[in-house]
Amino acid sequence: MTPAGSGERIIMVNDSRATVLDAIGSTPLIEVDGLWLKLEFLNPSGSIKARMARYIIERAEREGLLHPGDTIVEASSGNTGNAMSMVAAVKGYKMIVVMPVGLSPERAAISSAFGAELVNVGNFHVNEALTLASELGKRPGHFAPHQFESEWNVEENRTWLGPEILAQLPEGRIPDAFVMGVGTGGTLIGVGQAFRARNPDVLIVGLEPSESCTIQCGDTGLHKIEGIADGFVPAIYQRNREMVSRVVAVHSDDAIAEMRYLASHHGLLVGPSSGANIVAARRLVREDPSLATVVTICCDEGEKYLSEYFIPGVHAVDAATLASSIKED
Repeated sequence: MTPAGSGERIIMVNDSRATVLDAIGSTPLIEVDGLWLKLEFLNPSGSIKARMARYIIERAEREGLLHPGDTIVEASSGNTGNAMSMVAAVKGYKMIVVMPVGLSPERAAISSAFGAELVNVGNFHVNEALTLASELGKRPGHFAPHQFESEWNVEENRTWLGPEILAQLPEGRIPDAFVMGVGTGGTLIGVGQAFRARNPDVLIVGLEPSESCTIQCGDTGLHKIEGIADGFVPAIYQRNREMVSRVVAVHSDDAIAEMRYLASHHGLLVGPSSGANIVAARRLVREDPSLATVVTICCDEGEKYLSEYFIPGVHAVDAATLASSIKED
């Protein structure tokens, strides 16, 4: 396991035992418009979930729950499926990703590229996928990580990602607030626990889409912030809801507009959940300018959403038109 450190990305190129899994972690922490952004989309497999996937699978190995030739099966809206498929490919396990339809085709394609078997069940939300994954996980030679309820998910964020962020902040600075969309709840709660140990007064702010405010009002609906608000309140959040300072809502359109701004103005090609996190963080600072150090996460890469948000808007200029415009100038 890569230890938390200064944030420098160290690749052991001379170690014959090194794999792509050794590139997980030590992602940059940068300041953008007064907010501190942890660039988790730079992890192998393209998201924050690479950490949790490696952590849970290696913990399961140590606990004797996974053996050579076994099959890992997980319900996922995309990123965890991608990450676990990558880890399974490196370690030689078979992988089944159970996911609903109605999500970005790139995320399904990535899991398939890593050699996973895809099983589609349900539409957009993962409720039905969870049921099937749990059933499959009970079969001999199968292991279901149960990301939405696993305490190992929280533990990874508390002991790895959280301390890594704290070590990267400038000397003398402590987090005043942490903003994170609620997917499994593992990052919100685990990083929140690490931050609370450093600053007992830190605000822990969860967010969900305005169109699917499950935690705040019990509603579920379709939205465009893939990876959060999966149709239910996850067990991790339910067990730890008392530590969350507040939950806010962000509309999908605002999240996507921020996602586009981050790419075109800061070179950060990220997904809609990153946009949502930053929208909520900006609002928090506007409401309380005394919050000097607000941390949030850029969760996954924008390449996973090219067909939905970027390719349709591409308008190339042909060479003749360009030459003509140059002459006119």
